Amino acid sequence: MKISFVHRTELLEDLGKRNSNSLEFVMLVMGALDTYDSYSTEFLLQETSRVLKSGGVLFVQGSPRILPQLGVFLDEQLTFKYWLAIESDLVENIPLPSVHAAVMLFTKGNGRFNIKRVRLPHQFCIACKRTLKDWGGKAHLRHPEGYVISDVVKDLPQANNHSHISRPLFDLLLEMLDFLPSKHGQQDHLHNMPPTEINGLIGPIEGLSWKYTLVSEPQIQYVLPGFSQPPTERDEEETKGAASPLIDTDNLFNVIHQGDAIEILRQYPDESVDLVFADPPYNLDKDYIVYDDEQSDHQYIDWCNEWLVEYIRILKPTGSLFVLNLPHWALYHADFLNRHLHFQNWIVWDALSEPRGKVMPAHYALLFYTKSLEKFTFNYDSVSPIDARHYCLRASCIRQRKERGNDDKSVLTDLWWDIHRIKHRRDRDYHPCQLPELLMKRIIQLSTDPGDVVLDAFGGTGTTPLTALELGRQYVAIDLDPYYVKIMREKIEQVEEHGRIRRQSIRRSALPVTKKALQLELRRLTRDLGRLPTQKDVREKSRYDLEIYLETFPTWGKALKAAKLEMQS
Repeated sequence: MKISFVHRTELLEDLGKRNSNSLEFVMLVMGALDTYDSYSTEFLLQETSRVLKSGGVLFVQGSPRILPQLGVFLDEQLTFKYWLAIESDLVENIPLPSVHAAVMLFTKGNGRFNIKRVRLPHQFCIACKRTLKDWGGKAHLRHPEGYVISDVVKDLPQANNHSHISRPLFDLLLEMLDFLPSKHGQQDHLHNMPPTEINGLIGPIEGLSWKYTLVSEPQIQYVLPGFSQPPTERDEEETKGAASPLIDTDNLFNVIHQGDAIEILRQYPDESVDLVFADPPYNLDKDYIVYDDEQSDHQYIDWCNEWLVEYIRILKPTGSLFVLNLPHWALYHADFLNRHLHFQNWIVWDALSEPRGKVMPAHYALLFYTKSLEKFTFNYDSVSPIDARHYCLRASCIRQRKERGNDDKSVLTDLWWDIHRIKHRRDRDYHPCQLPELLMKRIIQLSTDPGDVVLDAFGGTGTTPLTALELGRQYVAIDLDPYYVKIMREKIEQVEEHGRIRRQSIRRSALPVTKKALQLELRRLTRDLGRLPTQKDVREKSRYDLEIYLETFPTWGKALKAAKLEMQS
């Protein structure tokens, strides 16, 4: 592998001299560059895109404050793949302490993605000695070489990756590159290249403090022009088209609305809400009942900006805005919000749902903005400290260690690793993206006081209004779907009458054999056969009927998970 390390003053000139489609990868350390000159920054990104080969990989390091605008610009030329949230040194001089440094990962074209799986060593709970990962934590499913990294990288040595790239992160990023021949026979001119012919560029070298030994002051990460101060007044275009009244203006709070979010939001007075939260549809063709969750990218972004304009308008001067979305769309939200509100944090909700892919998707972006730079409601002591991360999240372990007085704490940062997605069917309604109550509880406690107004324009099955009610706040929730509105209203009624939600008990039929026993049986068959067993093999050689496997596992691939470990070992 041939790597060119380029100095800050020579980076743009070096790129300009290179032929188009000449590099397999580029790594830009934006934390070591002056980004105030937007023209030079955009020209640098254009040149970088030009010199990348089809299938090539671009890493862009930087601060969550400045990367969104760069990401939106690059998304017009390259293909966004990941926002890697890297746990780094603690930055304490901000309201919500930050450990979030970021690396965006783009590829050129829509062909094969030249990235491979990378593993980090398993981490173990100091209380119960089991793995900290609740997925892959079962011993018979645990890969001996470690766990596959997700797009939330937590177990590297602590270092400054905010303005630099540390050596452990640098090594990890290079290890992710994969230009070996495809196992599936896809054609790509990057395949079959000898490692010595793989060319990459990394710069500026001043951002690699372990390699560049001269003393170098970190560059100030300016917000790009147009981002510095939010406008004090809304543009005329944003205030046009006020809708005719759709709601009872005498009953604005403690209410669930059914209808179009934008039209209803327009009925609310300026600066009337303390917390606006949104978990909009993710434009992934999810199975909603009424809403069409598959628009074009530009339609989706334009629609999001419409309701964000109303959120900004109705937010009180002391109020906060939180928006949850996938990192790709969060780029666009942040790019828009940076022009109107004050950035506080790009909070990383580490919420792995199911291990899959070369880099497992766990990162949900929770953007935190305020209308005032400093004078906003912020109750940090109500949510921090939290249990230390060297403990696991298993309920039995938590109960037993706390009974023993084993209860170390750590401060809450902008990496939220301790809240699970809803896993069990008994805890959820028919909704593709239902949020856990613990997430909303933390957001509401952090950014509001009792009696304040909390608004959610995409109420779904009611996590936001219900949590607000239970915490003594006023609520407003909106949903387009009458079915979800009915669910929310019924739940609110139950809480008001009984103090809790009554859920129907779901009883699972007992299986004749455990899932673990079936997985170990497939592992035994793999040893005997010297390959992964087929369903025919199971029918002929297993001590259990094939139908039991098919009933227990949703796919044959999931049934073979433990057997695949046998092949790898």
